[in-house]
This record gives sequence, structure tokens and C-alpha cells, in this order.
Amino acid sequence: MLLIDVEKVHKQKMNFIGFSTKASLNEDIHFNIVKNLREQVLIQIPYIKNRIEDSIFLIQVYDEEEWTPDTPYTHIVAVGVSDFSFVPNDMITHTIPTGEFLVFKHQGPEEGIDSTYMAMNEWLEDNNYVTPRPFDIEQWDDLAAMNNHDHIIKLYIPL
Repeated sequence: MLLIDVEKVHKQKMNFIGFSTKASLNEDIHFNIVKNLREQVLIQIPYIKNRIEDSIFLIQVYDEEEWTPDTPYTHIVAVGVSDFSFVPNDMITHTIPTGEFLVFKHQGPEEGIDSTYMAMNEWLEDNNYVTPRPFDIEQWDDLAAMNNHDHIIKLYIPL
């Protein structure tokens, strides 16, 4: 469920270390791609130096073509780091530049987040934020609570 308390925030450059793959939403649903990437990150967390918080992030990078559930895009599951002085084998780095973001909140089990994205996209259109977005970010603070009805996932939309 989308919570209505949308806020605008300024974020400094964010550095991430994690795993990445390119797949469509339908492929992710069918093959549990994001869940598998998240499990790989959890295994590697003890080896990631310079972590700056306990959250895990999903960064979804979209190509310029029109999005459909069958359009492949890049999924990055990662942790925030202060620098890239040490990157464990087979992991990738990704940087999000300094910028302004709208922060939405999904409340409830992760499996219901699709309806939140639909409501968020409707909110963006109703409020004249209709430019294509190159990426969005989900912030997962408590993986143990991902299936609870009061669990919150923050969604960052770049402006």
C-alpha cells in the first residue's frame, strides 16, 4: 500500500557495491532474480568494507525505450559504501549522482509492491511529474520484516 506522505529530499552522491543483472519484470517474477541477487549480497556483506548503513538497496536502471513488463532493465542489489577502495570479487560498483528525489513509502509485504508502484506512477502523473525516469531506488531496512503488514520500503524517484 502506498502511504501518502510523499517528501522531497536532497541526497549527496551515493556509492554502492553489489550484484547486477538485466532482466524484465516478468523474468524477475518467474525466476526470483531480485531475491537471488539479495541473497548473494547477504552472503557477501561481511566482506564489503566501508559500509555506511545496514540497509540494502534495489536500484532499477531503465533504458530509454518504453517500459513494459517484458522490457529488460538493469537490477542492482547493493549496499551503500563510503568509497570503492575494496570491491569483493564478482561484485560491481554503481554511483548515483547528487540530486533531488521524491520519497514514497510502501507499507506491507514486499509481494504487494507492484500495486504501490502503480499508485505512485498515478500520483506522479496527477502531480505533473511526467518525465521519463532513468532509474528508481528501493531501500530495504529490515529484511526479516519484509512480509509483515507494517513493514516499510522507501522508494526514491529522481527529479
